[in-house]
Amino acid sequence: MAHTFPWLHRRSGRRALSLALAGWTWLWCTVAPAQILPAIPESVLRDPWVLHLALMESLAPQIEQSAPGSRGPLADALATLQVSLGEYETRFDRAIDRLAADPGFGYAATEVSGELARQVADIEACLDAVYALLGVQGRHEVAAAQAAVQELRRMLQARTPFERDVLAGLAGRPQTVELATRWWNGEERAIALKKRVGALRETLEGIVSAH
Repeated sequence: MAHTFPWLHRRSGRRALSLALAGWTWLWCTVAPAQILPAIPESVLRDPWVLHLALMESLAPQIEQSAPGSRGPLADALATLQVSLGEYETRFDRAIDRLAADPGFGYAATEVSGELARQVADIEACLDAVYALLGVQGRHEVAAAQAAVQELRRMLQARTPFERDVLAGLAGRPQTVELATRWWNGEERAIALKKRVGALRETLEGIVSAH
């Protein structure tokens, strides 16, 4: 069942944690968990990155064929965005680890939520910078994708929804697995966006170096 919960085996550094959680998978599959109504739905965690990944795919030809004078600044903006997305990934990894291993995580949940909100705000600004360089800020699909980012930031800034989810996730092992999986499903889309942004950056840097 390990494939059902990819976050269990994502990093070699999580080996001990993975072993501790392996038994939880059996419990999750054999005991019906209490019904949990998430305060932050999985769609809120996933949609911003799904929408922006689709945008990056559609804009890839424009990015790769950008004017010589804009390639350097655009590559720099993509690099900054890639770093910011990487920091978001790291922060959510830590949150998943704490959820699984720290019974006192509930006491720090509002602080962690605030940190995540600030990171999402930084990503939002980085995306704005990329779209401004491409001259596409006024497009409907850009506005829709940024609105999804803003909704995620708003819910994290409120702090209480994240805290409610953490407290519910700490109620029992099945609830912990359910919440950690929901968080992972959101994070893995952010990772996919980070990888695509990195690939576009490398392409631009290669073009700049060739000239």
